[in-house]
Amino acid sequence: MQDLFDRKTDPYFGSLRYLGYLLLPAGIIVAGTALWLEADAVQLVSVGGLLFLLGLLFQTTHHGFQIDFKNRRVREYLTMFGVKSGNWVPLPQFQKVVLSSNLAPADDHDHAHDHHHDDQPAPLVTWYTVGLYSTSPEADFELRTGHQQDALKTLHLLAAKLGVPAEDRTTAAR
Repeated sequence: MQDLFDRKTDPYFGSLRYLGYLLLPAGIIVAGTALWLEADAVQLVSVGGLLFLLGLLFQTTHHGFQIDFKNRRVREYLTMFGVKSGNWVPLPQFQKVVLSSNLAPADDHDHAHDHHHDDQPAPLVTWYTVGLYSTSPEADFELRTGHQQDALKTLHLLAAKLGVPAEDRTTAAR
């Protein structure tokens, strides 16, 4: 079994991450125009490079969560260009791992849904939350996903690695 549990949780820039899909090729195109235009090549390459880096930043920056089972520590982190930053803290003595679900508008979870109109509310989607509990009635850490199978797999993996009971409180409990 792996000693490090690592999960991306959400994009740092939210929906702006989609802008990265436009900025990446725009940066390449702008920088590439220096080859055939008689404009200032340094300026075009600089602007193109900046657009490309911004696109890459929007695409690669996200929050995450790690548990190092071997060294008994945990951290929430921010990764930018693949470099993770965040302080490790000692792993709390968790008492249980709980899976719950709820319905929320799709917009609340940063899903792209083109099948509804702006004058109508976003459709409801099921969102799954895996909570790690120690002594507090509130979860110490929460991991969210829109995929039930991933949530169940994470629930059982964390319960087994931490040696604590797993509770499935979803409406479609198995």
